[in-house]
Amino acid sequence: MDINFNFLNKFKQAITHLFISSPSHKTESHDAEKGVISLYTIAKNSPNIQSQRALMGTVSCPSFVTGDNFVGREQQQQQMREIIELWCQRQGELTAVIVPSGAGLSAFLAQVMSLLTTMHNDISAASQNKSLSTPKIDSSSSTSTLHIKPLPEQVLYMSFYQAPLSAKEAIANICYCFNIAPPDTITDAIKLINQQNSQLIIIDDVHKLMIRMMGNSQALMTFATIMMETRKQHCWLLGCETYTWQRLSAQYQIGHLVSNLLEFNYFNAKELAQIQTQQLDKLGLINTEQHVDVNSVEAKPAQVTDKEPPFEDQLKQLYSISQGHPALALLLLQYSLNHQVDINADETKQENEIKIYQINISALKNCKDSDLFSLAEIYVHGGLRVHQHAHIFTISIEKSILQLEYLVRQGLLQVHYSEQDFVAHYYRITPLLTNIIAIHLINNNKLFH
Repeated sequence: MDINFNFLNKFKQAITHLFISSPSHKTESHDAEKGVISLYTIAKNSPNIQSQRALMGTVSCPSFVTGDNFVGREQQQQQMREIIELWCQRQGELTAVIVPSGAGLSAFLAQVMSLLTTMHNDISAASQNKSLSTPKIDSSSSTSTLHIKPLPEQVLYMSFYQAPLSAKEAIANICYCFNIAPPDTITDAIKLINQQNSQLIIIDDVHKLMIRMMGNSQALMTFATIMMETRKQHCWLLGCETYTWQRLSAQYQIGHLVSNLLEFNYFNAKELAQIQTQQLDKLGLINTEQHVDVNSVEAKPAQVTDKEPPFEDQLKQLYSISQGHPALALLLLQYSLNHQVDINADETKQENEIKIYQINISALKNCKDSDLFSLAEIYVHGGLRVHQHAHIFTISIEKSILQLEYLVRQGLLQVHYSEQDFVAHYYRITPLLTNIIAIHLINNNKLFH
């Protein structure tokens, strides 16, 4: 692969702000020379944790990210369209989008706004052509077109960051979606919510509603009951992490309440190559006429050219190492290009060859069972505070902090320190390591299969 190494200077300038500046550890330098990257180094270069306001509050309303460069998930987007159309025909049921952590759940849910816009435009175009302005109905149905609901005009996108521990808290949280004062009983809440204008309501990160503490089970049932009894008036979409969904289904039979399941995994090789190529283009390392032929990543014949597509081999390696985790693949590509000069020359490295760094997971392998169980609980909950972790494992606050901080030093957890109370320090799995950690936990029988 013929790439001039002078471009690395340009690359370093372009991404300097992406990497945290700090003195290099001796072990990091040693890893770099060997062409490997530690979990700690990956964690150090991971995106910052959510804002303090979001973590310390009860709810957050993320803004929609509808980018034109959304990749893949075509089948699931078509399923989502059909689900919304069924809701318009008064056949609406609860829908859950089940995705492993880091595979693009929030990005997919954010596309619903674009999808609704497209559906509205299709109806307008059909109306102008003197066609039906509503979804088609089975001719055997006695339902009149007058009774078909219009597409929802409003979309609400919510994430709850504190698990409710009582039915009263659950009612208050779900009423927050409608900006209404919570009544005292679930019956009154259902009646009041059914009187509100129809909305499409997306609740992301449903796994953050679940916690193994007294009262949470009743709170979850309250949540589910309200959504079930208002699903004809409002279109409910839930986003949940895969392994948490399995636990919810096993312990609370929540799967019996949800009729529509949309599931997808990490990106395949072709999709990941497309995502990385877009990033390379943004960084100015390739131009639009030099994009990699993503089909070649699927072992299809490459286009006939004098040179191979830029970074073709590297994109294949990135998929193999990251297993389709897009953010991890991007960091590995950036880090590898930025540290080529650190790799010791050896017989296997050809002149001007770009080597992708391998991941050193020794820190994860060295964890004790108690550490792995902690990682498993934090994974399925999306994050835990110190007092929650201590409660779940029935240990002291002091022991809990020591164990969690050890995992932070290994790069396995990220932490947001609360200025109000140390027991409210918030820990979550380092985002770029979610897939690596989940696989290790499964292989060690610490996570749901």
